[in-house]
Amino acid sequence: MQREIEVKVLNINPKEIEEKLVNLGAEKISHEFQKNYTFTPKNGEFEHGYLRIREKEIDGQKQDIELTFKRIESDDDFRVNNEYTVNIDSVSMMIKILEEVGIDLEYEGEKERTSYSFKDQRFDIDIWDEKTYPVPYMEIEFSNIDKLDEILSDLDIDKKDVTTDSITELRSKLNI
Repeated sequence: MQREIEVKVLNINPKEIEEKLVNLGAEKISHEFQKNYTFTPKNGEFEHGYLRIREKEIDGQKQDIELTFKRIESDDDFRVNNEYTVNIDSVSMMIKILEEVGIDLEYEGEKERTSYSFKDQRFDIDIWDEKTYPVPYMEIEFSNIDKLDEILSDLDIDKKDVTTDSITELRSKLNI
C-alpha cells in the first residue's frame, strides 16, 4: 500500500505555474500521457474510494498498466489516499472481469501530466481532454503536510483555489 497526501489547486494557468516552479528551482521529474479508466459498482458507488485502471507513457516510454483502488480519507486541508495497486497486462480483459463482478466503467479520459519536485514535494500539472475535465489543475503531493502554507505562499496561490475533491467530484460539479 502506498499512502498519498494531496491537494488540488484549481484556476491555474499551466504555463505560468510551470514557469513559477522552474524560477523557484523546481526540478522536472517527467512528462507523461495517461489514459485513465474509472469504475463504479452497478449498485451505486464505492464507499470512501474509487477504482481505476491507468495506462501511461512517461518521457516516451510505455509503463506497466496499473489497477488501483484508492481509499480516501479527507479532512478540511488534505486528502489522504491509501492506494492498493497491482500491474495488469490487458485493459480490455480487466474491464470484462470487473463487469462480470458488477463493476462498470464510469468514464475514461486522457490527460497530459508534467511533474516537478520542489522542497521535497511533488507537483503534477494535469491537462485532461475536454470531454473528461476541461480545466487544468495542479496536484500537490506532500511528504510533509506542514509545508502547505509555505508552498502556497511560494507559488502565490490563493487558498480558495485549493480543494481536496477527486476528479470524479470535480466532474460532478461541472455536471459532466
